[in-house]
Amino acid sequence: MNRYTRQLQEISKEDLAIAGGKGANLGEMIKAGLPVPGGFVLLTSAYRRFTEADKLKETIETLVSSLTDYEDMNMLEKVSKEIREKIMEAPLPDDIRKEIVKAYQEIGSGRTAVRSSATAEDLPGTSFAGQYDTYLHISGVESLVLHIRKCWASLWNARALAYRLKHRIDADLAHGVVVQKLVSSEKSGILFTADPITGRRDRMLLNASWGLGEAVVSGEVSPDQWLMDRKSSKIVQHTTSKKTVMTVQAEQGITLTEVPEEMQQKKTLSDAEVLNLLSLGELVERHFRSPQDIEWAWEAGSFYLVQTRPITSLYPMPKPVDGRDGLRVHINFSVISQGMYDPLTPMGESIFLQSMLVPARKFDPSVKDERDIWWYKSIGGRMFIDYTELVRTKKRWKSMVYNDLFSDQDPLAADALMQVLERNEEEITAKKNIFTHFMIKKTPKVLSLAWPMIKNTIYGSISPAKAKIRAMEQWDRIAENAQRERLMLHTLEEKLQWIEHQVSSYMISGFEVLCLIAPSFKNLDRVKKIIAPYVKDLSILSKVEKSLPGNSTTEMGIALMEIARKLDREGKTPSKDMKEIKEFLSLYGHRSTVEMDIGIPRWCDDPQYIVDLIQSHIDAKTYQQGLETFNRGIREAEETIELITAELKKAGARRKARKVRTLLTDFRRVFGLREHSKFALLQVYQEVRELLKDIGRQLAEEGRIDAPMDVFFLRAHELKQQGPL
Repeated sequence: MNRYTRQLQEISKEDLAIAGGKGANLGEMIKAGLPVPGGFVLLTSAYRRFTEADKLKETIETLVSSLTDYEDMNMLEKVSKEIREKIMEAPLPDDIRKEIVKAYQEIGSGRTAVRSSATAEDLPGTSFAGQYDTYLHISGVESLVLHIRKCWASLWNARALAYRLKHRIDADLAHGVVVQKLVSSEKSGILFTADPITGRRDRMLLNASWGLGEAVVSGEVSPDQWLMDRKSSKIVQHTTSKKTVMTVQAEQGITLTEVPEEMQQKKTLSDAEVLNLLSLGELVERHFRSPQDIEWAWEAGSFYLVQTRPITSLYPMPKPVDGRDGLRVHINFSVISQGMYDPLTPMGESIFLQSMLVPARKFDPSVKDERDIWWYKSIGGRMFIDYTELVRTKKRWKSMVYNDLFSDQDPLAADALMQVLERNEEEITAKKNIFTHFMIKKTPKVLSLAWPMIKNTIYGSISPAKAKIRAMEQWDRIAENAQRERLMLHTLEEKLQWIEHQVSSYMISGFEVLCLIAPSFKNLDRVKKIIAPYVKDLSILSKVEKSLPGNSTTEMGIALMEIARKLDREGKTPSKDMKEIKEFLSLYGHRSTVEMDIGIPRWCDDPQYIVDLIQSHIDAKTYQQGLETFNRGIREAEETIELITAELKKAGARRKARKVRTLLTDFRRVFGLREHSKFALLQVYQEVRELLKDIGRQLAEEGRIDAPMDVFFLRAHELKQQGPL
């Protein structure tokens, strides 16, 4: 067997390390019976043999080791240029040359396409597309050898070097080179077996233009485009572009030339040809089991597939749910509710999912654990809610999108959702709205879940001051009970059951408590309606929202600034051992910068963040301005209430003045407490986190995990499978 070359039909996915990604994919396609032009691969062993001659490998390693910053483009360009020059100058060993000549003769010694095929290329999770070189219309041994060298050299271009440094990909890569019979394309293009723009896997996107495919790949031409529905095999959308240039063969290589005027606005593919490509795309994706980016060419009445790679830019898809097929609309709850853009730890995902177990089990007794909740799931490390059934009816769109829980939290996401709904109206509304019917059917369970909330809402409407006290007492009681109960747990089963109960029950009980103070949240809207005939500038009400009492987050910030002011006056540098900081952590140590992910350390675990924050306040003297702004906000709010009521009295509306004063006073008394619901939840989370740390220590001691904190990289159901501790 040849040491350095192998025919494409002899290559498979098992040969990735010796043929590179492109070569392995082409070999797989040939084995699958797909129309791929024949050719051979110059294996990575040839590259290694070449670089080991004349100590070229050591020279390259020395140059690469001098790179430490992937953003230093000047240094990257300098090192890249030097490596590529040495590759082009180094002698090619005779044994490699002989095999190239032999393999070239076996495929007919004609015109070829010479393509780089790196071992880390075209793999899921990496995106090397376009980083390495391809050369078309190469013929003759000398030209072939020259362009093989150029492909080897492209492994070290500045862009590829930067990418590998950034993603910490092993620098000891080897390069294969695919030499393929050239298809003299009359037309060519790219087929995506999923829509790369919307991410839809039930659509294919097809591009086509005249001539060789290089003009499309390089963006020199705006190609014709088709969007195809895979299930119905129908063309959903088509655009014919004006194609002014195309890539054609030159004496050696390719060149760009004008498209004849009569062909510039002519459609490149017939409907039958489009559907033929759709069928080929289905076969390719089925073989590789992932969405593919396929380059194709047409010659003498036949399609050829010249390469394929995974589409690496698609967001992960949720697992399909039986009976809920078709287009689904999922909302990123992590972003909308908490502004969390980074992925959660695995345990963070589990805790989020477990928070919905109580309501899920009320409506569906078959729900055993968090994996059974079909409408609330983790996708790509973020939490998503399946919104589809809520938007089946078009007349409900505005109320479901533009509301306090959605658009007020993330207006851009709300607008984006509305665009998605409008663009896909036919598919979304085609199926019957079953949500309303389901809720009516489950009325007794809905009422049992909602009644405590309704009762608290009524109480909060009648007695806002008493409701505030009751809410604080109940939140404190929930946190105290969690702290006490945690200390009474012993077995792994007891601990996991308690965690599940605490997390899921709090989402109900915490919301019930929130309903005590929720009625006062609407007081500003009520006041606006009352004072509109008497007060010209309603924006004055924004001052009433300043420096609200009882806001735990604001109080936390004030406490930090007061510590900074005290230490600055005393000329002290903050440290985690200081009494003031220890007292702060005893109140707020259960919080963190990404606090809704239970896998992220709390401030009590690592107080350095707080120490640094206090020091930054001291250095910039921001504490003084912050405290003054807060106190000024209190005065402005009180003065605004007096001003508004005075205006009403002056106009003779004394009864309305008294009502407005009451509404605004209740608003300020209560509105700040909306943060306390989260504050209390995080206290419960802290007890759960401490319990998980205990479990982690036990698992590490028994050798089941490497380190105690690795427990946060497991999921709850995986912990249950650990067995007794």
